[in-house]
Amino acid sequence: MRRYIKMGVSFLLCAVLTAGSISGVRADESQSDTTAESQTVTEQTEDVTEEEQQASTQNHPETSQKKRNSESKKAKNKKAEKKNTKGKKKKKESEKIIPKVYNDQSLEMKNQKEYINGFVYFNQADQAWNENGYKIHSAGCGPTAMAVCISSLTGKWVTPLDTAIWAYKHGYYSEAGASHEIVPALAKEYKLNCAGLGTDISKIRKALQAKHPVAALMGPGYFTKKGHFIVLVGIDEKDQVIAADVGSRQRCRYKYPLKEVVKQAKQASAGGPFWEISKPVKKKKKAIKKKRSKEFKAMYCDMKSILQKNYQLIVPLKKGTLVKEEQFVTVDSLDINDKVMVLDSHNRLTADVKLETIVEEVKKEAVKGSFWKTVTIDPNKTNLSK
Repeated sequence: MRRYIKMGVSFLLCAVLTAGSISGVRADESQSDTTAESQTVTEQTEDVTEEEQQASTQNHPETSQKKRNSESKKAKNKKAEKKNTKGKKKKKESEKIIPKVYNDQSLEMKNQKEYINGFVYFNQADQAWNENGYKIHSAGCGPTAMAVCISSLTGKWVTPLDTAIWAYKHGYYSEAGASHEIVPALAKEYKLNCAGLGTDISKIRKALQAKHPVAALMGPGYFTKKGHFIVLVGIDEKDQVIAADVGSRQRCRYKYPLKEVVKQAKQASAGGPFWEISKPVKKKKKAIKKKRSKEFKAMYCDMKSILQKNYQLIVPLKKGTLVKEEQFVTVDSLDINDKVMVLDSHNRLTADVKLETIVEEVKKEAVKGSFWKTVTIDPNKTNLSK
């Protein structure tokens, strides 16, 4: 019996052990499966989250559109900000740069010229010289004053806009105003003389008495509170000057004491603050002496010696400046400048004829040998003698 009991117990123990090992294996396998499943689940959940996000965007188009709109608005705002900053920069740059625009209205003013004491007058505030970016109204007194001088002396239609454009291109003018060098520079450009007078009253007076315009840079006083170019265009016996104030027609109506005007002038370089502008003096061309032949000189001397004795000469002339046809003329009354009077066959008298002209137009074929052999009239005789 004991044997059977022991065998039964051992059999039960083996069965228990084998069952435990099988269950342990299954447990391990289940754990590995669960971990694998858990890994796949996590991977799926990650995939699902992406798909869910896409699905959510597809399922909720309004929210996605709002996001897109907000993003596009932000981008547009950024672009607008950039444009504004660029626009501000361009505006600042454009304020520094003066555009090169010519107003054709200035040509219409040519037939509406104004004059002050015989000089062409321009006013810097006139619309014809403005609305072009050169700011002549506020800063163009220098170019306008020089336009007065140039147009008056040259007879050309040179407007404040013409002088402002030239001065701007060559660095003498900006929106801040004109440099002192603009006066001699523009005078030179238009082939005019410019003499710096400083503040010498006697030189200014002499220039005005010679009817030369005087450009002036004025300080505080009659014409300005700060600085202003004008043109002096005349002076009377009482030393009162006439001013072409390019900034005010009203101030052009009065006369001003020269001494006070000089006192109110502003300090200036380039020979200023007063400049005399004038036309260049034309050099007289030297008369070119004609080369005369020996025959001409001999005939000239013969005729002159006869006329100096108060004789009249009857001279054959060919067609020329004195007569329109060949004929004899009477020559007499020789003066100290070797000029004579000529009476033609039609009794037409011509005075102040150069003796050399007579000699040039003598018909040489009719004159034989010395001129003494031509017909002469002795003032003491009435008969002709040969």
